[in-house]
Amino acid sequence: MSSGTEIKVKSRLFRTGYCRQLEKMARRDAPLRRASFYSLAALIRHPEEGLILFDTGYSTHFFRETSRLPYLLYRWTVPVVFRKEEALVEQLKALGISPEEIRYIFLSHFHGDHIGGVRDFPEASILCSREAYDHIRGKRGMRAVRNGFVPGLLPPDFAERVQFIEDKERFPFRDRYGVFDPVFDCFGDGSLLAVRLSGHAPGQYGLFFVDEDQGPILLCADATWSMAAVRRQVEPHPLTFAVMGGRREFRRSFRQLTEFHRLNPSVRILPSHCPEAAALAEEVEG
Repeated sequence: MSSGTEIKVKSRLFRTGYCRQLEKMARRDAPLRRASFYSLAALIRHPEEGLILFDTGYSTHFFRETSRLPYLLYRWTVPVVFRKEEALVEQLKALGISPEEIRYIFLSHFHGDHIGGVRDFPEASILCSREAYDHIRGKRGMRAVRNGFVPGLLPPDFAERVQFIEDKERFPFRDRYGVFDPVFDCFGDGSLLAVRLSGHAPGQYGLFFVDEDQGPILLCADATWSMAAVRRQVEPHPLTFAVMGGRREFRRSFRQLTEFHRLNPSVRILPSHCPEAAALAEEVEG
């Protein structure tokens, strides 16, 4: 099925550290054993708009900002294994890409494992949901921690650099793919489409595009943590809902994701913490 555009991009996944958690938390029918859940980010090369990041993963900023209470509670709750060379900015430098070359950062939502490296890219405009930003704006201390947000990870000039997804032109995605609305056209050319996947966090958005080599891809952020769960149509363990923004909305987005996969099996769906997706990320030698 056509994406509605002839503009294709190139993309690459990066692993930026991981946490250890029970597989059963991501998929309730999974074994009761520990697995590594990587925090993934993506680099997208657009023929006109240049280099774009999808999220930024963990970074040294995350560990600095969570070194004291109450934000230390965030790190205690989700222990992270991270080496400084795994920071996205360092991996990009190893590929010959300077921080200043990044034109845009698309933030799926504002949890610390997704915004950890934003400060490393000072020249980038930021694309995010107004709904998501309004939910965390002004939150400090325990109110922030309860929402998975670490305020110090956002740069002081965030408000001057941000562009809200909801201000972009709407795209008739459901007419073409059978699922999802609203969907917004980030650049007005149909190449990068922001797909609302709220639930895990209010106003969470994924990103749909067509890769020159891999075909259509949906980066679905934390709408699921497991593609096996999507294929089996199995929700996370009930305890997982305690850390989500909205159980009802999560279930709605998850059902839409499973239906999207059923209708469009050729689209590669890449969750931000899925072991299958992490296996596609290439190691970058520093």
